[in-house]
Amino acid sequence: MNEPLSKEEVDRLMQIKGNVRGAVFQTHAAYIRQKHGEKGLEAVEKRLRELGYPIKFNEVDPLNWYSEAHTILVILVAKELFNWDDSDVFDMGNTAPKYSFIVKLLMKYFLSPRKTFEMTPKYWEKHYDFGKLEIGQFNEKEKYMSVRIKGYKTHPIVCIFHRGYFLRICQYVIKSKDITMEETKCVFRGDPYHEYVARWK
Repeated sequence: MNEPLSKEEVDRLMQIKGNVRGAVFQTHAAYIRQKHGEKGLEAVEKRLRELGYPIKFNEVDPLNWYSEAHTILVILVAKELFNWDDSDVFDMGNTAPKYSFIVKLLMKYFLSPRKTFEMTPKYWEKHYDFGKLEIGQFNEKEKYMSVRIKGYKTHPIVCIFHRGYFLRICQYVIKSKDITMEETKCVFRGDPYHEYVARWK
């Protein structure tokens, strides 16, 4: 069983600055509902109220700004309540683009792997009002690509979520059934930024 979240831990998390679009709350809710039903979603809302940071998922506006820390708390609460492991968090990230209102708006730009790669910094800016996503390398011959996230240090669980998320974006545009996504650099391991590298066959 996962350890219950302490109020002190949650209060520290909620001090983290930075905002994200409400679409992230909606994709979290969709995944929880898919796995645990409406009662599962209600259990998450109840636990958030108990911790002092309530949210009603059905009242979230996908284009309004909300605390990024609050969306992270939703993942941590779900992990606690449903005894998730890292694979569940990864799957949540990998599933999120399927539900994302903003991803649907941007789907018209997903014309090719290179075009998508070039669009990723703008894609980040539409979701977050802090941090910066930079394109790294794109090598079609060697079949790999990388992106870096700078100025973003929230909670280690998001590294797992983002790894799944970026993999799904690659799965949308790369014509391969064999794609891997690895976080090769991480600020929680002492690196100056996060780096994610996709490879395919």
